[in-house]
Formats: sequence, structure tokens, C-alpha cells
Amino acid sequence: MDVSALKALWVHRFRKYTYILGEYAGALGVIVRFLILKISLKGRRKMVAILRTEHFGDIVAAEPIVRQVRALIPNAYIVWIVRPVFKELVERHPEIDRVWAQPSVLQRILVCESGVFEQVYNLEFWQSNRDSVSEDVHVNRVAAQKDITVFNYFEKGNLLSIFQQCAALPIVDDVPKVFINDADRTRVEALQLPKKLVVIHCSSNYPAKDWSVENWNKLVNWLMHEKGYYVAEIGLKNVVDSTDAHYLNLCGQFSILQTAEIIRRARFFIGIDSGPAHLANAVGTFGILLFGQLNNFDTYMPYSGHYQNGTKALLIREPGKTCAELDYTLVRGEIETIFDRIPEAASVL
Repeated sequence: MDVSALKALWVHRFRKYTYILGEYAGALGVIVRFLILKISLKGRRKMVAILRTEHFGDIVAAEPIVRQVRALIPNAYIVWIVRPVFKELVERHPEIDRVWAQPSVLQRILVCESGVFEQVYNLEFWQSNRDSVSEDVHVNRVAAQKDITVFNYFEKGNLLSIFQQCAALPIVDDVPKVFINDADRTRVEALQLPKKLVVIHCSSNYPAKDWSVENWNKLVNWLMHEKGYYVAEIGLKNVVDSTDAHYLNLCGQFSILQTAEIIRRARFFIGIDSGPAHLANAVGTFGILLFGQLNNFDTYMPYSGHYQNGTKALLIREPGKTCAELDYTLVRGEIETIFDRIPEAASVL
């Protein structure tokens, strides 16, 4: 091995082991802080953690578990562990005492396995057969015992019931909630959104869930020109191509909870299976959701509460077809029946 290669190897190892030592030191600091807090509680409260770090739709779907844990353990000191980017979803929850935004997966593992929490409700269900700590980040022994894996989880129920099973909690149906503060409401109020508004979300982090760009453009034009709606598109990046005054491109401009407030002010939400659909369920806006076959799941139901029982939602799907294959005429016809049947049902203003 030449000198330059040897130097590169040692630099790599130095960085690797320095990182690991830093993570252990960081975890130790967190453990000490939680131990001090635990001592201050003097046994009056049981310190428990709820572990669901991502994705934001999953976090919203899992929200009823906080209230469920509070009912089961009234004196619990509840800590929700989450990735920093999703902290806003849980930090204002009235039943959560503290949010720990994990700096890294390794720190989270070290803290959770330290014994500082008297109980950990682990809502993760991915499994690994590998031995290293870094590969076992999502291992959940309860989920493993119940054979809940990334390959079969939707065979076990909706997301809330799956998380309840992963945490060894009773299966109880409930409507998720989000807690929006006054500052976020004021930011959205300043937009002066029109009253006859449909909010749409067109793309997910998984293309298999998406409908075609062509169909979205046709649908938006129909909503604006024939049905007289304003259409606001949300998400990270817009899909619709329109300069019409009735089209509002709100993509990439608002926080998650500000987006929830935008959805709350709409008469209808039209979208695919993604995080914003869970927000729509949580704020009570009627949802029209485009669904299709997903991997090995011919049909599946992510939602609990009103979106599951159909009182505030319509799921449009065709047997054996993906969302991308949904027929435009079918989708438009189904949406029109909802508009005719409950034209004002979803308005909350």
C-alpha cells in the first residue's frame, strides 16, 4: 500500500472513530439530563418515551397514541422522540411533556437502551437480521414477534392500528389531531385565501403513489373553469403548470403546520396518499384521495377516524391499477358526485 493510500485510510478511520466517540459523548449528555429530570420527578411520575421519528404523515397518524398513553398512565412524563425536521408536529401537543429531537439514530439507540425511560413505546416496525447497531436502527422486538414488517404492514390494519400493535397497545380507533399556534394561523390569514377553495397535493416521495402530471393539469382546469373553484397547490414543488388567476402555487413556502392551516381553510382536499392527506384528516377537511395498487398491497387503508370510515373522505381507486393508471374521466366523475352531494360540507370558515 502506498503512502497516500495509507494516509487516506487512517484519515477515514480517524473521522469514523471521532464521530462515534462524539455520538457516545452526546448520548451520555442526554442520558444525564434525563436522569436529573427523572430524579427531580421523585417517583411521582413515570418517564416514558414514544418513538416515531419520521415520516410526517406517519407522525400525524400516530398522534392518538399520545392521548392513549396519557389515559393508560395519567401520571406519565411523556417524551416524544422525533427527527428535528418534524419537531413542530409534536412540540405543542398538550399531552407531551418534552420533545427530544434526536441528533442521530445512534444517539437515539444509546439513549433508549440506557434504561433512563421506564417504558418505551416503539412505533417503528422495520426489521433487520444484521448484527451491527447501525443496521438495527429500526428493530422492534414487539413488531418482530407479531411479524409486522415493511413488506406486510398494511395487511395488519391502518397506520394507527399498526403503530398500536408495534407498541403493544390496545387497538382503538381515533381521529388524529394537529395543534396549530396563533403565529401559524396569522401567517395563513395574511394570504386572504378565497372561500371557494380546493387544496391539492400532487406528488409524494414515492412515484408509485402519484397520478400523471397531464391528468392533474386537466383536473385543475376543470375545477377552475367549469366548477368555479380556486385551486391551491401545496407540497415541496408544484406539478401543475398554470398562470390562471384561480391557481395559487403555495409550494415550498410554508411549514408543515402552516400547510395544515391552509388545508383547514379549504372546502375540499384532493390528493394522493401522502403526508398532507394525513394533515387533511387531522384538521377535518373533506378529502378526495386518489389511490392505487402499492407494491404488493392491492388495497390498503392508511387512515383512521373519519377518513377510514368515509364520513369525511372518498377514496378513488380501480382494482388492479396503480394510482398513475387511474382513468381521468372516472376521477372527475367521482369528484363531481361529491361536489353535488356535499358542496359546503368541508367548509370550516
